[in-house]
Amino acid sequence: MNLKKILTLDILETSIRIWTAFFIFIYGMGKSTQFEGSKLVDISIKDATKFEMMWAFFGTTKEYPIIIGCLQIIGAILLVFRKTKLFGAILLTPIFINIILLDIFYKIHFGALLNAMIYQSVFIFIIIQQRKRIGEVFKILIIENDKKISIGISVAKFVIAVILATILFFGFQKLSGYI
Repeated sequence: MNLKKILTLDILETSIRIWTAFFIFIYGMGKSTQFEGSKLVDISIKDATKFEMMWAFFGTTKEYPIIIGCLQIIGAILLVFRKTKLFGAILLTPIFINIILLDIFYKIHFGALLNAMIYQSVFIFIIIQQRKRIGEVFKILIIENDKKISIGISVAKFVIAVILATILFFGFQKLSGYI
């Protein structure tokens, strides 16, 4: 048995994906109770730390952490399978970038920040590994266009779209009571 054929980058990626998915799944399951009881009752806002204020903010609603937890669970499951790993990495990337930023700006424990950064690195690794497929999708969506439209028609369509967007903007502002 040839060890080089067994220990490939694919095996390494699969094991890291499963490891990451396991932890993200656990974090997602815990989101429903993570912020329970986190309110600024005993401390005034001016005396609260950034960490306490952030925790209290997320503790004011049960729905938001549950939605984030469900997205983490879905993303974790998608990471496990070869055909859905890219979608899982793309789904989890904005969630974990947000977690990383919260950890940095609200001075959350360094271990939590380090974990989030490691998981995000795994997503980046997956995305880099799939760059050819991503390029093919962008080529199909953006570059390849069977219809050849004159520049005049393109400009006219754009101007009409801008006018329609402006009408929608002011109409929405009027309906919302801002005007």
